[in-house]
Amino acid sequence: MAALYIFNPEHDYALANNDPHFMPPASAVKFALDCALFLSYIVPEDATLFLPHSTNDKFYSIKDNSWLSETPDFQSIQPWGWDALVLHQCKEHFPYKSLEYENMVITVRRLAHRRNTIAAMEYLKQHCSDEIHLPEPAQELFSTDEIEEYIRKYQHVIFKSPYSGNGRGHLYAHERSNPTLLRQGGGVIRRQGSIMAEPLYEVVQDFAMEFRCHNGQTEFSGYSLFNTLHYGYAGNLLLTDTQIEARLIQWIPEAHLHAIQDHLRDYITHSIAPFYEGYLGVDMFVYQKDNHFYLNPMVEMNLRMTMGMAAHILVERYLHPEAKGIMRLEYQPEFGRLLQQIQNQEPLTIKDGKWHHGFLALNPVAEETQYAITINITNI
Repeated sequence: MAALYIFNPEHDYALANNDPHFMPPASAVKFALDCALFLSYIVPEDATLFLPHSTNDKFYSIKDNSWLSETPDFQSIQPWGWDALVLHQCKEHFPYKSLEYENMVITVRRLAHRRNTIAAMEYLKQHCSDEIHLPEPAQELFSTDEIEEYIRKYQHVIFKSPYSGNGRGHLYAHERSNPTLLRQGGGVIRRQGSIMAEPLYEVVQDFAMEFRCHNGQTEFSGYSLFNTLHYGYAGNLLLTDTQIEARLIQWIPEAHLHAIQDHLRDYITHSIAPFYEGYLGVDMFVYQKDNHFYLNPMVEMNLRMTMGMAAHILVERYLHPEAKGIMRLEYQPEFGRLLQQIQNQEPLTIKDGKWHHGFLALNPVAEETQYAITINITNI
């Protein structure tokens, strides 16, 4: 019996709110509805998709390529990420099958708190050789006085909400604090109990290591190479692990990357895998300081499916060996604009059953569609 999959990109908001009756931003709901069928490219062919926000059709059979009029049979529930909201949505439709995931929701929220990156970084610093120069862990602050003291010490600083993702919930300071920063930082502390602080780095390349926890064990799934803008996620490069690693070793020795991978897998196996089942992405970056390049291997941990893991699956399943590409999240606020934009692209061509060249939207795009996850393929 197949699994039931849910695309809930509002997960980071819901995780921070922790209210089963939370109302996500309208933009996040629209994104979820527009792009739900994108999952059909990355989940098993016999899976069924569940669209909890839909007011009409809620279940979609990938195998039959059709909407279902009745609730299907399924073995397990696999959302993009577990939180109180998606659990509540599942309970409304299949209460008995949802009960077993209550502990998972509690576990994900506990482990997703950014303070867990401190323990992970300390583990890496303890177990990696001195040749791998790792930065100090982030610090958890509990008052605006501590915020001001941290700015005085490090000058250029980024503050992060304990529960946030994709660049959301970040505040910046350069050399001095200001009333707006202290008010916003104090608000985060009141709502979430603390705020995380790190020095700002000159980032050269963002990337991630993707892992999967299953039956108490951890396996390394692959790399992802992504781009970010001021508002968050912008896109993933569609490259093989070998190609991504070839780029990274311009700055970081291959042996160092493999050591980080091994030690991270050990840490996750001992500290997370006994309690969590599913994908886990660890965001990292290469940064430059005093004309040298260093690795920050613990920017954040995402206990959920990630766009990076999705890109990795697309490469393994569909990308031709002669091809490379980029996966993007496209947005047009005006109805009809996205459809027009996509119709003007060069259609995807297939070679040997694989994506070889051209453009494809991974979700249906109609007049009212505002969001699309797209791929653009070129030849190497």
